[in-house]
Amino acid sequence: MARVSKLTVKGYRSIGAEIEVIFPKDKPLVLVGENNGGKSNVIRALNQMLGQFSPAYHDPEDHEFYERDRSNVIDIAVHFDEDAPLADKWTEIRWVYDESKDRPSSLEGVWPGQFSTYLKSGEREMCSCMLIEAERNLKYQLSYSSKYTFLSRMMRHFHKSLSNQDDIKTELKKLFEHTKSEFNKLPEFQTFVQSLKEGLSDLVDCMTHKLEVDFEAYNPVNFFHALDLRASENGEPRTLDEMGTGEQQVLAMAFAHAYAKAFHSGIMLVIEEPEAHLHPLAQRWLASRINNMCEEGLQVVITTHNPAFINILNLEGLVVVTKDDDGTDVMQIDREELVEHCVSLGVPEGTITAENVLPFYLANATREILEGFFAKVVVLVEGPTESLSLPIYLDRSGLDTAKHGIAVIPVHGKGNLGKWRRLFDAYDIPCYVIFDNDGAADDKKKTKRRDALAALGVVDQDEQDVYIDFEDLLVGETFAVFGSNFEEVLRAKFPTYENVEEQGRESGVDSKPFLARYVAEKIKKDNADGWKEMKSLANSLRELMA
Repeated sequence: MARVSKLTVKGYRSIGAEIEVIFPKDKPLVLVGENNGGKSNVIRALNQMLGQFSPAYHDPEDHEFYERDRSNVIDIAVHFDEDAPLADKWTEIRWVYDESKDRPSSLEGVWPGQFSTYLKSGEREMCSCMLIEAERNLKYQLSYSSKYTFLSRMMRHFHKSLSNQDDIKTELKKLFEHTKSEFNKLPEFQTFVQSLKEGLSDLVDCMTHKLEVDFEAYNPVNFFHALDLRASENGEPRTLDEMGTGEQQVLAMAFAHAYAKAFHSGIMLVIEEPEAHLHPLAQRWLASRINNMCEEGLQVVITTHNPAFINILNLEGLVVVTKDDDGTDVMQIDREELVEHCVSLGVPEGTITAENVLPFYLANATREILEGFFAKVVVLVEGPTESLSLPIYLDRSGLDTAKHGIAVIPVHGKGNLGKWRRLFDAYDIPCYVIFDNDGAADDKKKTKRRDALAALGVVDQDEQDVYIDFEDLLVGETFAVFGSNFEEVLRAKFPTYENVEEQGRESGVDSKPFLARYVAEKIKKDNADGWKEMKSLANSLRELMA
């Protein structure tokens, strides 16, 4: 079974400089990132190489060239595992489109030990890409509308497998002939067929080739084209049109999975936004099923905006896609690189290894934390009190956090601030850290705050002590310190804070996080020092976005 190991893309759509995407083994490849970053262009490049039509005969439109400049060369290569090459020989296929050449389009294959320019279409189809686009083209893929649909390709494989089974073919012919004889018992059908034959005979009598027609209950060129997909509910048949889009999506996945198992053939299922049309619990279930299918041999690539499809244990398969003035770029790391990065930001050598680093992160991972992979800027705070109230203060200070993709994320304790700051920094996601110095209960030895500061690059202990002993509000470029306690600092900075707190309690708000949110919503916008500090915090976050 052919297995894709790597994709490289250059000069294609939003991708200028070459990007490289590594495919994990027995796990899905998950593309995440902000909107319009280029995730869809990565999978379009993959589909261009392994989809319905060979790129060798593709004449790209202007928008398929980087910056719509046809002088840019498109260069896309798919690499295969050396232990599972394409057609048992090709370790790479590469498509180059260069308009400066007499023959602009070139599809070439690489065979270990030699170079070849000849790649048969049948060989290319031995690793097929089935793309389920965001607008969902499932009805087409599960039909016989063309020979390129998933259902048509699958039935051809069935027919090919049957070609060497003479006993089965003989029995099928007998059964189909019996079915045909039953149809002929209907007088109207028999009359129509006879009239059609006689009329056609008269019309073609003068032609060299004597065309004849008949009605068959099957196509003898491909026995399996007599089969059609049918669904049922409570014993009643249903058409695909009656099925919800989410149900069709699950059906397509089941098809691809069964196909890979039946034929041990390379197939890649590519899904844009698998969370679409599914409720939250179904999304989590689907994410689990995708992982299971990959373990059984199906290669799956998804683009998603949903943290349900991010699995910390599949860190190698996580690709953060971003876009700047130089085009689309990707960030992908493995366990060893993460360990090395953590050590460079203050983690003592030997305390984490390639074997334990992912379980270490998984232990405290939450949906809210994983949402940081979709953010432009991540703000890490200790708990829900800060995460519920700070976005409101920032919004009221002129920085719309939702609009600018700023995620304020609770990590549930000082001890987790440095941990998650290192991970987001490893993916080049700008990260701001906020902590307070109320460490009497859970950080008496100051080790947790020292770890957070070390993750921010503050390694000198004397400098760390300055921030750890700070009792007021300090807003820096990459972190902020809320003195002895988050609420106490705000009470000092907003003279009316306590009055609004009391109003909240009288209204029935007694939970600490919800009370802090109530105050943030209701407190008057005036010239209090608190608003000046919030504007300063907003400016620091703007600098990180730049």
